[in-house]
Amino acid sequence: MDFDWVEWFGYLASLIVLVSLTMTSIIKLRLINLVGCLAFAGFAYLINSYPTMFMNFGIAGINIYFLWRFYSTDEQFKLIAASVNTEYFDHFISENLADIETQTSIEELRKANTVFYMLRNNSIAGVLVGNNNEKGELSILLDYVTPQYRDFKLANYYFVSHPDEIKQRGINTLIAKAATVEHKNYLFNIGFQVTDAAEGIYQKQL
Repeated sequence: MDFDWVEWFGYLASLIVLVSLTMTSIIKLRLINLVGCLAFAGFAYLINSYPTMFMNFGIAGINIYFLWRFYSTDEQFKLIAASVNTEYFDHFISENLADIETQTSIEELRKANTVFYMLRNNSIAGVLVGNNNEKGELSILLDYVTPQYRDFKLANYYFVSHPDEIKQRGINTLIAKAATVEHKNYLFNIGFQVTDAAEGIYQKQL
């Protein structure tokens, strides 16, 4: 049987669209869906299915519009001090327990002396939990962002473009421990430097 590359290209385009629908981040969903729609439009052109081609170009245009609106809209960010001994903190942790336990244990979180809710447009998008010492060094136990806000905007705002938001709270240094390649790449992307490669310790001056 001859290899039909056009048919397989159609399968690939369909797979990309399907994968996009599994994304919890709306930004990743729209970006991957955009690629899938453009690929499917190309497939539709190759098989002379012009209605399908125009429909996918239309969906791609919708994705581009919402991505443009997302990146061009000014958003509001705010840091709010909290406590581990509150009902809402318990609720937040329980709702995101599986993800959070990949970073730290609940027992360790309960011992933390510093907790911040990271707000984005008045919605709690994440939490920053750790222990701050007398030198202003925050040893991070948990830097968690909910799935729908995982587009690096929170990290870029608080750790890169507006570090004063954290410095005003008596913190001048962030210390984090990375156990996975994904976490290490995240820390590098927001300006952390390796201080102990063997232990996976990273540090960032604010």
